Amino acid sequence: MELLDTITDYLIDNELKLATAESCTAGLIVSELARVPGSGQSIDCGLGVYSPQSKHRYLGVSFDTIERYGLTSEAVACEMAAGALNNNDADVALANTGIAGPNPGDDDTPIGTVCFAWAFRHNGDHHNYCETRRFDGERNEVRLAAAHYALERLPHYHRLCLESTAKSEEQTRSHRAVQRAIGVQLQASPEVDPRQELERRRDFLCDAMHESGQTTLVLGISGGVDSTVAGRLAQLAVEKRREQGEQAAFVAMRLPYGVQQDADDADRALAFIQPDEVLDVNIQGASDALLEALESGGLTFTDAHQRDFVLGNIKARQRMVAQYAVAGTRGGLVIGTDQAAEALMGFFTKYGDGACDVAPLTGLSKRQVRLLGQQLGAPEALVDKAPTADLESLAPQKLDEVALGVTYEEIDAFLEAREVSASAFDTIVTTYRRTEHKRRLPITPY
Repeated sequence: MELLDTITDYLIDNELKLATAESCTAGLIVSELARVPGSGQSIDCGLGVYSPQSKHRYLGVSFDTIERYGLTSEAVACEMAAGALNNNDADVALANTGIAGPNPGDDDTPIGTVCFAWAFRHNGDHHNYCETRRFDGERNEVRLAAAHYALERLPHYHRLCLESTAKSEEQTRSHRAVQRAIGVQLQASPEVDPRQELERRRDFLCDAMHESGQTTLVLGISGGVDSTVAGRLAQLAVEKRREQGEQAAFVAMRLPYGVQQDADDADRALAFIQPDEVLDVNIQGASDALLEALESGGLTFTDAHQRDFVLGNIKARQRMVAQYAVAGTRGGLVIGTDQAAEALMGFFTKYGDGACDVAPLTGLSKRQVRLLGQQLGAPEALVDKAPTADLESLAPQKLDEVALGVTYEEIDAFLEAREVSASAFDTIVTTYRRTEHKRRLPITPY
């Protein structure tokens, strides 16, 4: 009785309610526990399920599992325990299936072999454990030993469940702490008011012009949501400066490499932005000439993909060269379209699209940029457009999410301190740390 008293006390102390699904022991676990006065408050039900049909009918055990692993298997025991937990008002389920004798199993499983499973419901999750034991003795001796063993191991596996949950909760807390710390570094906020953000960021551009003494804003328009939102903010900023009696102009630039495949989107963006001036500069000649000069000077590549990757970075930097040429001529500031999602992943070319004088979208997740676009009244097709840097000639219009290995939804969730999968968390944090050099000033000896 000592074991039965101990388990009864454990169930009561931990506020656990028990259900059993017994094949080999045929209800003996519940019967033994019921010998203890007061144990009924911790017992929900006991099921004796011998046949495969009853295991399937009452517990949802798959016939495929039975056929593949056999009736005496941990796989079947686990499904039995899971079914008992799912179908009853219980916090813990014990299940067993085995050969008590007098004959071996159909598959020559030795007499006395019993497979056990313990399933726990904790904080909305299920935790399952299983093991196989072999007991000596006659049929009923095996059954009684198996019933007591199932009860004896219950506290052990319950503690493992609690420890596992604690570790999981600790990992979750750790992940959230990392997310918050990175979010702070990137000036990200879980939520924004689109109207207020538009006014604040427009005024930021106005203040930048005032403080620098520059009279022009310059930005390359690609046809994506980032440049569309930043471009409209720039036009609103220069219009406000003019209303204040100041000289101000916005120059939008088309910067295709050869023929832009999504040129129609760039045209839609410009029609929406309504910039003061549009300059169309094709960067293909300059980009190809530089690559050709490098190869003539002796630079070699390992393969075509490396060559294409280098050319992609040349394109990004050539676009910035063109924008700074205009800014230098017009007394202007170059606008960058970097936001928190791209900053997090280092998804920009160092000294290319990552080079700018002002970055009005800083701290915004991709979702929030889209919200600002909607608030501005930008065309829906541009707001919802799947982002692409389009720098690879061998993979034109390659989606950002393909290159990144995670979706913008996962990146935004990370920035906004929402839950992300373990794989997404690892990919994002690894990429963030690997691209740290892009977000820093040049390394110095001081």
